[in-house]
Formats: sequence, structure tokens, C-alpha cells
Amino acid sequence: MGLFKKKIKIDSKFKKGDFVSFHKDNDLKVGIINEVKLVDGNILYDIKVGGECPSLHKDIKEDKIFKN
Repeated sequence: MGLFKKKIKIDSKFKKGDFVSFHKDNDLKVGIINEVKLVDGNILYDIKVGGECPSLHKDIKEDKIFKN
């Protein structure tokens, strides 16, 4: 049992730190990708939206995201 997790290479369309936009609640949100995950064969993203008081939108599917 080691202290370090083996990093899994995810072949995603977008990378951590990319500036992207997506639709949520009939509104266009703009943010930065905070995390890229592979869950049950689906690539999901956590996206940080906002400036002074940011919110984190979790598990956004890759086909819902647009590159700015």
C-alpha cells in the first residue's frame, strides 16, 4: 500500500486550466476546468465559474462544453 495514487491518462478533448463555456439552467456559463475525471467510461469535468465568489459545477459531460 503506497502513499501515491497512480495517475491515469485520460484522453480528453479539454485539459485542466482550459477556459470553456457550457449551458446550465438555460444560461451560458463561462469558467475554467478545475478537474477532469473518467467515470463509467464517460469523461466528466468540474468547472470553476465566477470571480470573487466562484462556484464549482461538477460532472459536466464533455459534449456539453464549448471551447472559447
